[in-house]
Amino acid sequence: MVTTPRIDAVIAVHDARRPVARAIRSLTESGLDVRDGAELRITVVCHNIDQAEIRAVVPEELARDVRFLELRDGIPSAAGPFTAGIAAATAPYVAIMGSDDVLEPGALAAWEKHTDGGRADAVIPPQKHANGATVRTPPKRPFRRGDLDAVKDRLAYRTAPLGLIRTEAVQRLGLRFPAGLRTGEDQSFSAKLWFGGVVRYAGGAPAYVVGADAETRVSMTSRPLRAEFAFVDELLADPWFSALPLASRGALAIKIVRIHVFAAVLARIASGEWDGDDQTFAADLVQRLEREAPGFERPFSVADRRALDAIADGHADVSVLAATLRARRRFGHPATLVTRGIRGMLAVEGPPRFMIASALVRPSR
Repeated sequence: MVTTPRIDAVIAVHDARRPVARAIRSLTESGLDVRDGAELRITVVCHNIDQAEIRAVVPEELARDVRFLELRDGIPSAAGPFTAGIAAATAPYVAIMGSDDVLEPGALAAWEKHTDGGRADAVIPPQKHANGATVRTPPKRPFRRGDLDAVKDRLAYRTAPLGLIRTEAVQRLGLRFPAGLRTGEDQSFSAKLWFGGVVRYAGGAPAYVVGADAETRVSMTSRPLRAEFAFVDELLADPWFSALPLASRGALAIKIVRIHVFAAVLARIASGEWDGDDQTFAADLVQRLEREAPGFERPFSVADRRALDAIADGHADVSVLAATLRARRRFGHPATLVTRGIRGMLAVEGPPRFMIASALVRPSR
């Protein structure tokens, strides 16, 4: 008899050297019955590689409970295999997973308890690195219970849609991984889920663990700034973004600058790859964000604003620009703790509230 599982788990893999067997084993220990997909169905999408090569590195006692799919699109991005895996899911919830990553024992069963009987469109789990360090996103309101608010609970900082996703919500919310992007392919998918769906947090549950084995994760490969931020063009050009309330657009703009722009500019300067094209592109990007989400920069610290102003200027000396970007990372220095106005200090993204919320993100059990 064919049964419908409670959760479909999708692993994307493009290289037989990845520890995909370890990822599969962690799913079999996630608290749900995997025999014949009774409660959990595991799907491994073999991306631009013969499934026979992946099967060969998976022990038979694991492989017999796995559905192997093959996708050949010639695109070095996880967008394709995750899209294919989600499309093949029939369970009420689907979870996506990287081949280098694992779940702590009992994770899926514990996360499922936070779906509020199937009402939640997403369950965000605790996340940590393989070395045990807690991933302090999202820096939600301390001790918040129940449904989360995308702005007040700063959901934009959890970039990847890891955890549980209600399968029905994928179509209802228009969730997709844009094809062709080399990096940031999960940004718009997550944003539409966090800002459009019912989202809950699996506080205290076993964590999603980000592996450290991959030597060349696609997302960590150096590329021109313009290519690295193609996902922002995709997001800002979407009518969905312009229809958002100003507070939501501002929250996304803050996250893009605070997490992506500052880090990318400093990294390219440090590597000696920073050039005139990068400088022009970065300035245009900041100015575009200011037009799309006016006032978004208000909650930034004084140090952040100096760095932002230097980028937006488009003509700042590279040494000056680098100095402002390094200065914003001197956490605890007065310039990193205060804003240029009282409204920024009191804002949910202002330094005091943001730092406290980040510090109070609890590790998994």
